Amino acid sequence: MSTTMTRRSFVKAAAITAGASALGIEAAHNLTPSNKAWADNDVQEIRTSCRACIANCGVIATVSNGRVIKLKGDPIDPMSKGRICPKGISGVQALYHPNRNKYPMKRVGEKPGNQWERISWDEAAKTVAQHMIDMRDKTGKHGLLCTTGGGGNPQFFSPPRFRNFWGAGNVFEPGCAQCLLPRAFTMPLVNGIDNTSIADSGCLELYKPAKYGGLTEVYVMWGTAPAWHSPATSGRCVAELRANGCKTIVVDPRFNADASKADVWLPIKPGTDIAMMLGWMNYIIENKLYEKIPGYEDFCEQWTNLPFLVDPRDNVSLPPVAQDITKDGQLLRASEVFDDVTAENEGYVYFDTETGKVTKAFALGPDNEGTYHPQLFGTVDVTLKDGSTITCKTAFQAYKDRCADFDLDTVAEITGCKKEKIIEAIELYCSSAHGGISLGVATDQYPGSAQAAIGAAALDCMTAHLWHSGCPANKVGGQGSKGLTSCESIIFPAGFIGDTKYQFQTDDAVLERLGYCEHKGLGGWVHSHIPTVLSAVLTGEPYQPKVWIERSGNKMAALGNSSSWVEAFPKFDLIVHGYMYPTSFTTEAADIVFPVCEWLENAYAQKRLNVNLMRKPVTNLFEAADEIMMWGKIAEAMSDPTSDLYDENMEACMDADKIGSPMVPPYWKTINEYWDWVAQQGGDKSVTTMAQAMDVFPEKWAEDDEYWGGTEYDGYCKVSTGGGVSGKVDPGMASGAADDGKVTYTGFSGTAARDIVDNPKKCAPYADTMLYLGRHGNEKFEMPASVIDYNPMPYYFTPEDQTEFGDEYPLRLTEGRIPYYHHGTLRNNPYLRELYPAPELWISPENAEKYGVADGDWVNVKSPRTDGKDVFRDITTGVSKDTVMAKSASEADGPSEFAPGKELTADAQAIVSDGIYAVARVTKGIAQDSVYMERFWNPEFLEDGSDGRKSWTTENMNVLTKNTGYYNPEFGTYTLRGIHVKIAKAQRPEGIWYEPTDFEPWMPEPSDFTGGAFYEK
Repeated sequence: MSTTMTRRSFVKAAAITAGASALGIEAAHNLTPSNKAWADNDVQEIRTSCRACIANCGVIATVSNGRVIKLKGDPIDPMSKGRICPKGISGVQALYHPNRNKYPMKRVGEKPGNQWERISWDEAAKTVAQHMIDMRDKTGKHGLLCTTGGGGNPQFFSPPRFRNFWGAGNVFEPGCAQCLLPRAFTMPLVNGIDNTSIADSGCLELYKPAKYGGLTEVYVMWGTAPAWHSPATSGRCVAELRANGCKTIVVDPRFNADASKADVWLPIKPGTDIAMMLGWMNYIIENKLYEKIPGYEDFCEQWTNLPFLVDPRDNVSLPPVAQDITKDGQLLRASEVFDDVTAENEGYVYFDTETGKVTKAFALGPDNEGTYHPQLFGTVDVTLKDGSTITCKTAFQAYKDRCADFDLDTVAEITGCKKEKIIEAIELYCSSAHGGISLGVATDQYPGSAQAAIGAAALDCMTAHLWHSGCPANKVGGQGSKGLTSCESIIFPAGFIGDTKYQFQTDDAVLERLGYCEHKGLGGWVHSHIPTVLSAVLTGEPYQPKVWIERSGNKMAALGNSSSWVEAFPKFDLIVHGYMYPTSFTTEAADIVFPVCEWLENAYAQKRLNVNLMRKPVTNLFEAADEIMMWGKIAEAMSDPTSDLYDENMEACMDADKIGSPMVPPYWKTINEYWDWVAQQGGDKSVTTMAQAMDVFPEKWAEDDEYWGGTEYDGYCKVSTGGGVSGKVDPGMASGAADDGKVTYTGFSGTAARDIVDNPKKCAPYADTMLYLGRHGNEKFEMPASVIDYNPMPYYFTPEDQTEFGDEYPLRLTEGRIPYYHHGTLRNNPYLRELYPAPELWISPENAEKYGVADGDWVNVKSPRTDGKDVFRDITTGVSKDTVMAKSASEADGPSEFAPGKELTADAQAIVSDGIYAVARVTKGIAQDSVYMERFWNPEFLEDGSDGRKSWTTENMNVLTKNTGYYNPEFGTYTLRGIHVKIAKAQRPEGIWYEPTDFEPWMPEPSDFTGGAFYEK
């Protein structure tokens, strides 16, 4: 039956229980009419927290008779201090958007298309369950694919949690290896502290109020733009730092808001960051700045692993894009030198300049620190315990050799920055130890992701920018006296932290994850490798993914070379999409749609320095529910032993006793039960229900004087008292006594390879941990070694697009956040689209003149992907069935990612052969021969009667990006920045909404509280 409705057919819409309709303005919905935006009674203010991006700022929602009528910032939030950005304040428009997914739907038309029929939650869950059981019985559990995205999903681990409960399969997120994971995983292994992403609410030291002193004196923003990615939180923070005298350096192709206020701006060409880092290292080493850091002149010698000796016998394999780099491998093990050292007391070695002997490295303490005199540079002849002699470099010498070719004249030529400005930046960076580098997402988005993370962290190690007052890399927060703790309601997957009583997955199932054995860093988030997944879908090798459950926004706008996925969709038996509103992915791919709630409808506990915020269900509309219920209802549909849909794992994941781990709660059957669990994670043991949490939170778990006054700086050179940070005991600081009873300093934890038992507790700019990871993995069992070793030092290589296509596509493109949107979200918000209606392409006056483009002109943009010159190829047919990885890098053992086979997606990529469109912004604020364009898509093309495919093919820069070619060895990162494009003057594309009045159909429509799905009064 076909149903036609107008926007205002409220009464009729509420009565409809089935029928085919489009997901759009003409869709059936059950809104309630109102002649005014608020009522005169029952007005209350509810203190909650935002999720329009990952910052989680405190927000106060004014609610009248169940309807949200106003949002403002909450002054209790110590990070935003009552500020709110355009993304956050748009929450009312998102909540009451007329195109909300209001109830479960199933497709009744062809793909791509936009015809749907309303169904119940039970029918939707059982449909998914049936396909999963059929897949299990016919081809195995590994055919499950679960995906998510960073745009608005607070329970980021829900997909791997469901996959782990199921027992096999794959998980990916378009960010992950292209956003945060390379820094989040790698930097702590180098600096022994944490990553330094201010965009992800890290770098807490930078938020310290001025009255506590010891402020940041020099701050490097490398590929990050705090004023734009989170104006209310990190943007406010950096503005306050500058007001308090902090000197800032911005390394970014764009003259963004922070660059405009910086003491030094380095307009770096996209994709050349590692060359710049190696240039900084070269200058620091040659000018001995590492021993001139005020107050910390001996830090490099005493507290880094740079004096440790490198084993010259280690035949480290080099990446195919950098075969000419220095070939330095793992650090020499003490068991190779000393008869009394075995696997039980393994360690590193150094050469002592006072004794003239090779010595086993040890953890420093008050009784032995005067005996440590390591050699920093040069080579040492080492007699091994078998009587042979080898000549070893120190790790610092290995660094000196690695960066020897990167003098600043060379670096200036590669990066497009002026030599004198590079020197000014380095000298300023080294002028104080009270500061450091925040590395942003930019370097996560090309195949040097791990190398950049090592490089930035290593620079901070070499220059003592660690754990001092004012350093981004820090351990912040004393304990409170109230008996409260900091909070966060992350729901972890089974096996991620500790064991469960019930074994949900086997070791073989872990090895089967596509691309994991080669790119073991993906284990940090228990994800798979996106291109390897795509190749498996298209070829059926080494196995065929069958059921795809997607909980996020628009994969067509987020995946690199997104058109290459079009031919993958028909290969699945079922594709499920859970989101707040329809996107291009819905119309292109989905068979089942689940209605997921907006952030004003869900619950989450979130710490903000010394304050615990609680995102509260301010209102709940339609049949939408928190995404945790989508996964839970699918699992519940397979939990009944008497049902034909029964699966033993799914029964176990509904039972806390069978799971047997407090870190892994079972799925909840009602939303109230889940809300109460979230309330219990708030850090206050007296709160056990969400009803209580509504009144208690936000809550300070420590007073300002306790939190900031209790922060212990320079803790690495102090004997730990076991106090920990952030109100919790840090296991790495729990004891100051070594195994032999000697008292040692806290040092740096997590920086030694897993085979090192006698940990010398140094920070590790020479990333021996990464090399070990590639060869052994980070699981409880030994994994096969990766084909390409994970190099312990950063290395630079020319971007592939420049090498292969640079002449025909002369402009190098980058992307970067703007204040109005987060990832692929909010392009259907009428107010934000009025502010930023179409993507801009920043171009220099010189290049604008060259291509005949004026400011405000429309331009057409193409890349080798849109032109069919760089097509995604088979990378899985030749991989081992046992380890799901390439047998070698040889073509004879291919096809694999090292020797790709036949083209797979030429027809799909031809869909975007016309290229995409943007509005030219002619500016001097862009790097040499580079252009900038933000991600975009056009939800207006999903409206009734429109061509839905144009929603992702018209202005979407990710049809230009690259999921082919060389992938980062550690994480499998592909290329989203530093790609090459060509442009031409064009006309505004037909059908896009651009004028302010165009967006009127998306204006919010007030709706009454329903409780949402699974709500119990």
